[in-house]
Amino acid sequence: MRLIIVLLSLLIFNKVACQETAKIQVITRSLEDRILLRWAVDQPYEWQQANTYGFLINRTTITRNGEPVIPMERKTLTSEPLKPRPLEEWETLAKKNQNAAVVAQALYGEYFEVDVPGSARGKIMAINRELEQRFTFALVAVDQSFETAKLAGWALEDLSVKKGESYLYKISVALPENSGIIIKEGAADASPDYYQSLPKPIGLVAAFNDKSVLLNWDFGSLQHIYISYLVERSEDKNNFNQLNGQPLFKADSDHEKSAPSIYYTDSIVNNKKYFYRVRGISSFGETGPPSEIIEGVGSDAVKFTPRIYKKEIPDDNTAILFWEFPEEANEKINGFEIRRSNKPDGLYETVLSDIPPNTRRATFKNLKRINYLTVVAKAKNSTESVSYATIVQPVDSTPPSSPKGLYGVADTTGLITLSWINNIEDDLSGYRIYRSNNPASEFSEVTSEDHKENTFVDTLKLNLNKEVFYKIKAMDQRFNASVFSEVLELELPVLVQPSPPVIKTYQVSNDSVKIAWIPSSSDEVVLHALYRKNLDNLESSWELIGEIEPEKEQLFLDVDEKARGTYGYTITAKTKFGLESNPSDPIQINYSGNYIDSGITKFDGSTNRELRFISLTWKIKNMEVSEYLLYKGIKGENLKLFKTIDGKRTNYSDYELEVNSEYNYGLIAITSSGIRSKMQNTKVVY
Repeated sequence: MRLIIVLLSLLIFNKVACQETAKIQVITRSLEDRILLRWAVDQPYEWQQANTYGFLINRTTITRNGEPVIPMERKTLTSEPLKPRPLEEWETLAKKNQNAAVVAQALYGEYFEVDVPGSARGKIMAINRELEQRFTFALVAVDQSFETAKLAGWALEDLSVKKGESYLYKISVALPENSGIIIKEGAADASPDYYQSLPKPIGLVAAFNDKSVLLNWDFGSLQHIYISYLVERSEDKNNFNQLNGQPLFKADSDHEKSAPSIYYTDSIVNNKKYFYRVRGISSFGETGPPSEIIEGVGSDAVKFTPRIYKKEIPDDNTAILFWEFPEEANEKINGFEIRRSNKPDGLYETVLSDIPPNTRRATFKNLKRINYLTVVAKAKNSTESVSYATIVQPVDSTPPSSPKGLYGVADTTGLITLSWINNIEDDLSGYRIYRSNNPASEFSEVTSEDHKENTFVDTLKLNLNKEVFYKIKAMDQRFNASVFSEVLELELPVLVQPSPPVIKTYQVSNDSVKIAWIPSSSDEVVLHALYRKNLDNLESSWELIGEIEPEKEQLFLDVDEKARGTYGYTITAKTKFGLESNPSDPIQINYSGNYIDSGITKFDGSTNRELRFISLTWKIKNMEVSEYLLYKGIKGENLKLFKTIDGKRTNYSDYELEVNSEYNYGLIAITSSGIRSKMQNTKVVY
């Protein structure tokens, strides 16, 4: 069979988001004499497989009269896996319930309408889309009919429950052992003692207009109970008739982000009273009690709009508006209002109200610098008709306040970015920006018109000037100018490469290299960078080993552990604008070190969790040791001297530990003459 399905273009049910592993989602409804269960697999492919293999429902009694049941009583509620009923059993329900027809088509239909691209890959994608649509439409439809859910094998009524007992229900798919399909079981608890009557829908309000009424009510607060609603209308407040053929429901996939209200529009006859109420329908097919009743009457809309044709400004604080409005429309309005805004498209506030329907002029006081005014006709049916806005500006000779907070940044490309605190005057037109190379000289205007924003980008050609100066003023719409802001001084980047430092002296000892230099003569230098290179290793590169500020002593002591060999050193100067000088002439030194080839061997560590310590052991070869230096650090930190150990020992127990930490240890042996071994390292996880 082929059924063309027509539904809202929602295509997204997804009570849960896509997950890597499919799971059965379960909801329950506790009644006084039964428990209602509903479930669904949350992924399309696994949903299809679950329909093939069926569902198993197990119940565990966990408490009885408030006491735990020990051992817990388990009962299987299905003698065989629950599966969708055969197609022929769907015919009766499908004829009277469109949702049942949709689910039957999704389960048994040979086709489910999707566009099939011509390529092989497109056909595969179409098959996937068809499965997703079967899954989506089926779950949307079954959510509207509990009887359909039972027929599909996705719902169950447990009639063997007792008051005073609580249960845990577990639902799983009867998968073969070697199917390779993973579907996590679902679970939910319930009890007849949990029963609560369904609540009334809340927040029903109505806007009665010309031959129509717009209803809306709170959907979000009760969305965990009601999934759809019935709208009912009465003309006598006693006999109500259902208006919507199918229950109303929201198609939003994300309830947290969906609108909290649901809406319904009904056509009515004007000047006749109507009564409305709504009822909710739960996921288990229960219809709840009706909401509170609301009533109202539709009336003819006002078909005329006030037109302001004249305005007078007798003083700086007062405006008189004159408007036209047909006299025959007076009986359809309650009166007029005057509304004001700072902008033509801004938010308008009511400044005069309760103006009689036969009045065509009004006086408004408390004018501001700029005023946009409208006249609003207030209709008896709660609608309104608004005139075009007119601008009213009293004589204004008051300038804006001086701009504050002028700030700027200059980069090496010559871009100057200025910003300041925005003025708050209603009639502000913009700003004028001025620049000079000398604060005592005349400033030149950079802008040719009022600049609307409170940021500005200027472009300069960087030359020998070391600074530039800016000031700004604010302008209003009457061309009144503020006092200038405070002058901003900006230091400009100097793009001249700094002169290099010069290495003056150096001294090589057994365990260090001391280097001194003459600093760069350039003013903008913020540090000197010292580099080292192993000249015996052709693949080595220059390595930054230190950065020294020019105010400090121009001296560096290289105490890094190094292999014996020939090393080169050079130094550069860096400015605050990121420029670096050429390297100084390098020096070359021969470093023999203060180390011996023999020393520590087999430095190891092990954990004693029972006594809570790390045991470190080592062996010494061809060396008379005076003492050991033990270094320690947690993973990610540098090693620091931890202990000095007598030279006769070859082990140490560390009790200063934290659980779940990785420790790095380093050990150096020192002879009585001060010669030291190379550091040996080990790592231990505690």
